[in-house]
Amino acid sequence: MIETGGGTVNILYADGTSAFFDPEELRLRLEKSFAAAGRTDPAVAGEIVLAVEYALSCRDTENTDSGSVIHAGEIDDCVVRILEDTGYPDAARHFRAASVTSGDFGKLTPDGVEQYLAEKLQLTGPAGSELAARIRSALSAIGAEQCSPRLVLELARHFRDTAASTHRLGVPPARKAAPPPEPVQEPDVLQIRRSDKIFASIRAEIDLPQVFARCTLTPPLTELALAPILMPLAERLDAQYAGLRKDGAENYPLVLTFRGFADFAAKWLAYDPDMSKETMHKRGRVFAAYFSSLLRQRPFKTFLR
Repeated sequence: MIETGGGTVNILYADGTSAFFDPEELRLRLEKSFAAAGRTDPAVAGEIVLAVEYALSCRDTENTDSGSVIHAGEIDDCVVRILEDTGYPDAARHFRAASVTSGDFGKLTPDGVEQYLAEKLQLTGPAGSELAARIRSALSAIGAEQCSPRLVLELARHFRDTAASTHRLGVPPARKAAPPPEPVQEPDVLQIRRSDKIFASIRAEIDLPQVFARCTLTPPLTELALAPILMPLAERLDAQYAGLRKDGAENYPLVLTFRGFADFAAKWLAYDPDMSKETMHKRGRVFAAYFSSLLRQRPFKTFLR
């Protein structure tokens, strides 16, 4: 699964250390709390993480003077309130008992960066070496002889996002151009609904293999070839999203999920099914960013499953 969205928020811990907010870490803490309470509710954990992420993004937008810094205790208080208000007081107690009090998760030297990336992100070979070299250069520029693993991961994320944002799908030569296909308007390619549970939002799901079921073009498809198929779908999503934002849902954010992305990418974008998860993640971000650019209202969060 690939997730895009959210932002970078710095968490200040009780001992004075800090680390970037990590949604996956919060999700794991919640799942452990549910397990300790004798429950298995991964979907609820995911909903709570989305609610916290959205609250942080709104806070960052509204409080620009204070910067993107928040105390860890504030996040824990928010999570506990959500758990108690939604009927999980036992999980709330376990979550509170397992609070994280330090952002210091150990130290790495520049020489250990490449091995850490290989172990943590499965980045090996030339791609891992190149990324490690860029991170070491950044650490050298700030005079850091040691750093936290969190900083290494954040730098890796920054460099990968930068590379993904500059990656553009090529335009095919004119001699290979083909007439644009008829837009697919199957009733089941787009499902959209209002959700009032835990994280109030509008949820949209797009079935990518079904969207391209009638496509007659020859892969790999480029941005130019994707546009006639995706633009009508984006317009339809815009219209239905606007229609659902009423009766108390006027400010509900959009959460978008693309179903069947791996199969779609392998067939229509000619992605190697054996490519690394990191490369698939990077290219998934490019695709999600392209589709989001076609929408009037960008999604708060995008999942590619």
